Amino acid sequence: LFRSKQWYQRRVAITAGDNEVGGAVATGDGDIMMRFSPAFLTVELMRGGSNPEKAAQTSVRRIAKKYPLFSGAVVAASKDGVYGAACHNIVVFKYSIRDMAGPRTRLVTIPCSNSTHVLHF
Repeated sequence: LFRSKQWYQRRVAITAGDNEVGGAVATGDGDIMMRFSPAFLTVELMRGGSNPEKAAQTSVRRIAKKYPLFSGAVVAASKDGVYGAACHNIVVFKYSIRDMAGPRTRLVTIPCSNSTHVLHF
């Protein structure tokens, strides 16, 4: 199907959500992200009591442990509006957030390197 050696470098976005818990989205190296389902894992960690930032961090670290050269990010939000993100091997990761605190959408920037960085709220 793919004749190019570059096919494995395709990016993918994956989402997961549950009305009782919250939701998460993950983006990054397609084949690796599909194997680990970090958005689903993040939601399940939140179901187990983790806050969104810790859940995102755990999901990203789990992938980085097996694939230290992968690049990707996870953004999560609880049903109560608490959110957080984690990323790996991305120079700068940006995402947009809009909450009930105001009518504007904010751009959030997370500095990333080859280690996991979490933005705390």
